[in-house]
Amino acid sequence: MPQIDPFPPGDFDPWAKSYDQDVQSQSQFPFDGYERVLETIVTLAKPQAGHSVLDLGTGTGNLAVRFGERGCELWCADFSEAMLEKAREKLPRAHFVLADLRSDWPKELNRRFDRIVSAYVFHHLELDAKVRVCRELVTQRLGPGGKLVIGDLSFPDAGTMNEYAKSIGDLWEEEFFWLADKSIRTLGNVGLKVVYQQVSACAGIYSIEA
Repeated sequence: MPQIDPFPPGDFDPWAKSYDQDVQSQSQFPFDGYERVLETIVTLAKPQAGHSVLDLGTGTGNLAVRFGERGCELWCADFSEAMLEKAREKLPRAHFVLADLRSDWPKELNRRFDRIVSAYVFHHLELDAKVRVCRELVTQRLGPGGKLVIGDLSFPDAGTMNEYAKSIGDLWEEEFFWLADKSIRTLGNVGLKVVYQQVSACAGIYSIEA
């Protein structure tokens, strides 16, 4: 019996029309601290004009826009064509690739980048998959001195997450959220250096290098 995809692209296509309004108007879970997350990703990535930047799960391009404003060469990947259409309107000069992080690496992105960034995507992957993808990105897709910076739904540990879940009641949805203590340890076990920063009650940022 075929496995049911818990996060099919078709579920995200209709959201493209209202996504920007939703993230700006919601101050609670899951978008508590959304703007701070994006800004902090940029700050930690330390982009320079001319840097090649790959944004994984670019959505409507809200993170990529910030790198574009700093003169970076943008490569934007997402598994929702409708989301990519919205991003194209904001970033007509960027390179866009329809791709699923859970599938084979697309040939259009078979190169190395100065920075790889992502926001609100990796919580769709279980920890083993998170670690595998992060290791591949850092060792196979980054150039010398490159950095992977991921902002996502994340908690310091399971106890903190469980207390937060209780505090928000029916707003809570169970997904593969990052737990910083376990994630940092597991990423370190495969040779990756990680610096973690909690940005809001439900979101944090992982800065990862070899």
